[in-house]
Amino acid sequence: MKKLKQKEATCPHCHSTQSEPEGAISTNCRACGNYFKLGNVREQRTNRAPKASREVICVKCGTPNLVASAALSTQCIRCLHYLELGDKIIRGVQTGKLFAYDDVVFAEGCSFKGMEATGRRIEVRGKVFSKLRAVSEIMATDGSQLSGELHAPLVRIERGAKVKVQTVECGTLLVGGELEVSGGLEASEIVLSEGASFSGRLQLPEVKLTVEAGAKIDFDALTCTELTVGGRVNLSGALWAEKISVSASGFLVAASICAGRIEVSPGGFLEGRIEKYVPKELPVETPPEVEAV
Repeated sequence: MKKLKQKEATCPHCHSTQSEPEGAISTNCRACGNYFKLGNVREQRTNRAPKASREVICVKCGTPNLVASAALSTQCIRCLHYLELGDKIIRGVQTGKLFAYDDVVFAEGCSFKGMEATGRRIEVRGKVFSKLRAVSEIMATDGSQLSGELHAPLVRIERGAKVKVQTVECGTLLVGGELEVSGGLEASEIVLSEGASFSGRLQLPEVKLTVEAGAKIDFDALTCTELTVGGRVNLSGALWAEKISVSASGFLVAASICAGRIEVSPGGFLEGRIEKYVPKELPVETPPEVEAV
């Protein structure tokens, strides 16, 4: 019979020593009879290298979750929302919901008709008919077709992309392709570059709008806080802005123009009936009622 390797153990109660097998975790002192744990096992466990982990922020409720770096999926500890981890490439025809945490690429030739898709960064190269939510960016590339809803801090529509959606909700909207919004559009900054196409009204009193050189845009009506024109802008209706700047390459024509400040650089063109500027009225706060004593 093979003899087990022994190690010396010291009792923390009476300080007597005795021999114990190397794999033992705890024992009883043979001198005083007290139970005690063997310290070297604890030291081995303490010195064991911790598993690599990362923080995953739930895209639904915003709760941080600590998960192993090698994990392929997780469930939020607060709202139980399921998240797929790791970058995803979607090919072929797919339906259903996609709740990814890392980057998602809808490859060329794919057709995704899921009700909703989430990810850190979403890139559309094929055809997508869905509500898209991204933590950082949604990008539609040349040749892509996109419909549904877009929600992200940055939405980028490259030249050659065709986007026809009901809702766009973002911080910055960069448009170089075709964009048609049938419902709500919320953004703090919009840049229309060469190749951009936009249909309909744009009524965003708080937005900064830039039409870069080479862009040709037709609006029914336009309301914004600041308009910078380097390309060509035609409005069949009214234009309202706190500030309008037309650069040397800019061309702006509107039925009527109402602005607090208008700047036209040499070489720039502006045409329209200038109306009296009426600034936005601040809401009047009603003082609280004071009860009679």
